[in-house]
Amino acid sequence: MKYMTILFCLFISSCMFVPLYSIPDDDAKWIDKTTGEDAPMEMLKKCSEYASFSIIGRNTLSDRIDTEYINHIGKIRQIKGQCLYENGFVFKVKMFSSYCSRLKDVCDAYNKYRK
Repeated sequence: MKYMTILFCLFISSCMFVPLYSIPDDDAKWIDKTTGEDAPMEMLKKCSEYASFSIIGRNTLSDRIDTEYINHIGKIRQIKGQCLYENGFVFKVKMFSSYCSRLKDVCDAYNKYRK
């Protein structure tokens, strides 16, 4: 039993060392509350643009690093999450995923929209 406990602790702690690029895209996603289907890209884009426009007064600049967008990313994520939630979607993270431990700021912004 002692060895099982040690192995379990090692397994859990190893999740912290997972590189960001190795976290699968489907470990966390927005899904429809009633059907369980993934949120359409059009809706994700619409809410993203709405949130960006609400905070910085324009859409993000895709051709270069947008420092104004980066400085307000927390507020933008909260508004995006609220928009998606109000349109019938919830944020879902796979169980035993390292997503929230590695991308804590994203999970913190979307946590209240999980259910």
